[in-house]
Amino acid sequence: MKTSKVLFTIALGIFIATAAIGQEMTKAEKKAFKIEMKEWKKKKKSMSPEDFKVLSEEHLKLKASNAAAVGDIETLEKQVSEKDNQIIDLQKQATRMQAAYQAAQKETENLKAQLANRPAYNPDLINGEDFGIGVVFKVQVGAFRKVDLKKYADTSEDFAEEKTDDLRKYIIGNFRNYEDANILKRYLREMGVEDAWIVPYRDGVRVPLKDVLPNAKAND
Repeated sequence: MKTSKVLFTIALGIFIATAAIGQEMTKAEKKAFKIEMKEWKKKKKSMSPEDFKVLSEEHLKLKASNAAAVGDIETLEKQVSEKDNQIIDLQKQATRMQAAYQAAQKETENLKAQLANRPAYNPDLINGEDFGIGVVFKVQVGAFRKVDLKKYADTSEDFAEEKTDDLRKYIIGNFRNYEDANILKRYLREMGVEDAWIVPYRDGVRVPLKDVLPNAKAND
């Protein structure tokens, strides 16, 4: 009597477990399930109750193990899918970074080309006119041994420093016409720069005033 109850319980457990699985079975799986049930009935007839019990318990353990394995596989597949998505995102980022790098590299090459084609710096080139060529008049405002105004001279096109021996000479202006330079000289003297005087240049070299204007007076 006890054996029959045990077998009934096992059979019921198998039925419930397989029925729960069978809810999501395909037609082929349901067909295989029916065949399996027929096999179990045959085994039940040919086996003793004790052997059938042992076999049934092993079968349930295998099904439980299989279900756990299926769950693990699904978890792993989900993890793999997430990793695949991460790889795709990283590939997209790498593509964007590569495109940005190529654009930056191209811009760098363009800048290098522009710098290579840019003419050399010419301090005498002012507003498109090269004051290093021909006769130019400038006004010297002072010559000093200790005073250093180079930082101001470097920031202005019309204010420059000339260093000779131990003196620093500072000059203002670039004039093609002597009278224009003379107006600036007189204005500076009125402002208190008593040492202001006109100095002429020919092709960037300082020359005596008489060499360019024989009739001009140095102290006008």
